[in-house]
Order: sequence, then structure tokens, then C-alpha cells
Amino acid sequence: MAPIAMDSAERRASFPRGFAVLDVETTGLRWKTDRIVELAVVRTDAEGRVLAELTTLVNPERNPGATHIHGLGAEDLAGAPRFSDVLSELVRFLEGAVLVGHNVKFDLAFLAEELGRLGYAWPDAPRLCTRELAMRVLPGLGEYRLSSCCKALGVDGGNEHRALDDARAAAGVFARLNKTGFWRTSYDTELTVASSVAWPVIEGPSRIVARGEAQASAEPSLLGAMVEGLPEGTSNGSVEGYFSVLDEILEDRRVTEEKADAARKHALGAGLLRGDVTAAHRAYLTGVARAALAGDLGGGLGASDLARVARLLGLPADSAEQALAAAQSGAAAPRPGSTRPLVPGTSICFSGDGEPTKAALEARAVAAGLRVQASVTKKLDVLVIDDPHSMTAKSQKARAYGIRVLTVPVFLTLARTPDKQ
Repeated sequence: MAPIAMDSAERRASFPRGFAVLDVETTGLRWKTDRIVELAVVRTDAEGRVLAELTTLVNPERNPGATHIHGLGAEDLAGAPRFSDVLSELVRFLEGAVLVGHNVKFDLAFLAEELGRLGYAWPDAPRLCTRELAMRVLPGLGEYRLSSCCKALGVDGGNEHRALDDARAAAGVFARLNKTGFWRTSYDTELTVASSVAWPVIEGPSRIVARGEAQASAEPSLLGAMVEGLPEGTSNGSVEGYFSVLDEILEDRRVTEEKADAARKHALGAGLLRGDVTAAHRAYLTGVARAALAGDLGGGLGASDLARVARLLGLPADSAEQALAAAQSGAAAPRPGSTRPLVPGTSICFSGDGEPTKAALEARAVAAGLRVQASVTKKLDVLVIDDPHSMTAKSQKARAYGIRVLTVPVFLTLARTPDKQ
């Protein structure tokens, strides 16, 4: 059935006139070049009573930027809708309302830019800034961050830099400031103007994905599903060749349907059954754990990588701990990546700004005899990324060129200096 297109008046009828308190989380501070990663709207009536809430992640189609602030990584956003996918529902929540936010110019600049990328003009709707209002009502506060205003007014600020929590907090601040009666409590003029503003007519449904939902939908265990489709039992077949397949499949820590199908064809061709492949997955995970214990993967990098590989292999949640225990006890296991080494002279480039730093990784590459390049060209041999779902220009170009892509943990395992071979 084709989506039903509603005109402006029909969509506006779903909410009475009132306020739309909004917040966006972004990859950075530059609205011309950075992108939205999460947005939220709290729709209220004219008296400030909450009518409905909207919150969704947004795939920025690039790296997530300030992960340390908003807490969203590329993997979290890989399965999130694009801005165009949420637009019809966003317009429904904003249309007919006075737009409110804490430093609302920032939020609206990003929203207007996103709308402009899709060929729409941002409507000239009335707006109110809770930060500016707080400066009038609370002149002695001194510091007017949203959290400071919440504390001064007794409003629950929730988790800072989470779009819905910040929108709720701003709505609470707005309501408390208005109750003081110090400046003004009536917005009849703004509400009347807002009800007559023409918003673009956006046809079609929206796809909304809240925090925590995108990753699960983005990355099901395709290898786990492949194993379940194999005949039951065990055989006397050799799994050595299958380890080589896993090396190639997992070195960028992403499993596509094509890769899972290649693993299935190899297993069937080698006469391997479900029990054989499950045991091979556990052995391979133990090998990943041994690599982490070898000193190449310090801090939490090794642990997070081990958990990721367990998930990709379709193993239970406690498999990472079991593999680590097995590695610590000296259990035999394949060495991940041994069938696809990085030989001296290989050209390599790095993308991302995680830990270890790019400078440290480049130094490691040079020590291993690799040739570091600053950019991705068709002649590049290897790109190293700090996140399997990296959306940097380098990573997108490398995948388009068919260049070999490694994650940082895999690179650290492969790029051993001559004295550590």
C-alpha cells in the first residue's frame, strides 16, 4: 500500500497548539560540516503539560565524532535511520508548535542544515531559548548550562548529553521559569503565529530507533545462523582451512552475508558438521584471547575486541570469559591472522582518533617494516580503522576500492616487530 500523504492541516490536527522542546546530539559543533546522531522532541500543550515524546538515533553517514560526550559509537549508529527516514515523524512533532530548546539556535542550525540537504527550507517558526530566559529570570546564577539551570530550579536533569533526557530537562526548566511569573507566562502571540507556519509536506512513514536498539538490529550473528544451518554431529574433517577462512572474514570485524556464505560453502566442502564448526569457533576465540594476553592489546581494547569476536562467531555471552580462562591456562589455539600476515614493505594507512593514537600506531607500523601513507589511494595495500563500522572518508573509499581493511586489534596482532615474531 502506498503511503498516505496528509496535508499540513491534517498533520497538525494530531497535536493541539503548544510547544516542542527539542535537543540534538551531534558529531561536533560545526553545523555546516558536522551531523546529527540523536534527536528528541518533547511535545507539550500551551500550559506546558507533556503530550508525547519522540526520540531516535540518526545515522550521520560518517564517524560519530565526539563519542566521549554523547556516548554513541559507530556500531551504535550503523543500524540507525538516516535523517530522511525520521523526517515525517519529526515534522509531525514540530509542526504547529513554538520551538523551545536550551541554546536553541545550536539545535535549529543543525536541523535546518539537515533539512536543506534534502531540498527543504526550514520554516520561520517562533522559537524560545531556555538559556536566555534563565539569564533574565536568574541573573545571579552565573553559569547557565542546562545542568546548572536544572540544579537551581530543582529539575531532574537525567543523563546529560542524551537527547531525550536533555529535552525533558529543558521542558522542566521552561515550565519552572514560567511559573516564577518574573518575566512572562503568556505566549499567546507566539502560539498563534506557530499554528499558521507552513511546514514541508513529507510523505511516507518514519523509522525510529532509540538508544540500544540500533546495534542489535545492525549486526545479527550471521556466522551463528550459518552454524545452525549445518548438519548436526561431528566428523573427522580438518578445520585448519576453516581457520584461514575466519582470518579473512574477521580481520575487519564485520561479517556480511557474502562472508557467511563463503564460510558455509567451505565447511560443507570440507565435510564439516555443526559440532566441528562450533568447536572451531571456540578455538579461534581462544586464539584471539591469547593475542590479547600477549601484551599487544592493553587496557579495555582487548576485552572489547574479544567480546565482539564472540558475538560475531555466534557464541554465548560468557564465551569471551571462557576463552580468556582457556588462554590463561595455556590451551592450544590457532594464532589469529597467521594465514594473512603483514609483510615488510606493505603500504598502510590509518583512520580514526581512538586509542592507541594514530601516531603510536604509525610508529608500530614503521617498526614492523611497513610503509605508512597519509591517504587512501587505489595503490594502498591496507587501511587500519579504529571501529568496525567506521564511516570516515578513508574507510568508505577503501571499501569502494576493495582495499584490505583491518581493525586496530587485528593490526596490533599482525604488526609484530622482528624481535617479537
